[in-house]
Amino acid sequence: MRIARAATGLPDAAAQAMRPAMSDTPPDLTAVMAFDPMIGLDALEEHLSAMKDQATALGYPFDRHGVRNELQAATFRLREAAQVQLLLSPSGAIAILATPRA
Repeated sequence: MRIARAATGLPDAAAQAMRPAMSDTPPDLTAVMAFDPMIGLDALEEHLSAMKDQATALGYPFDRHGVRNELQAATFRLREAAQVQLLLSPSGAIAILATPRA
């Protein structure tokens, strides 16, 4: 698991101009997991434990049960191998992105 800032979607010059203001923005936490339709998410419990530890250390709310449920819902209909990215914001909100694996 790694900690990353969410992309701003701005051109490089605009992103550079905003960098001082963004330096005070707490980072989103990110976990990237492999998904196999036959076995599910690889190392799910380890990823959730690591994210919970990081969230706790940074003071972010983290609902492990809720996150598990959302990951289940996001992968339920996947029939091909995928990469699943889980993002946790400082407010505790989550986002899940599943992309096909090549």
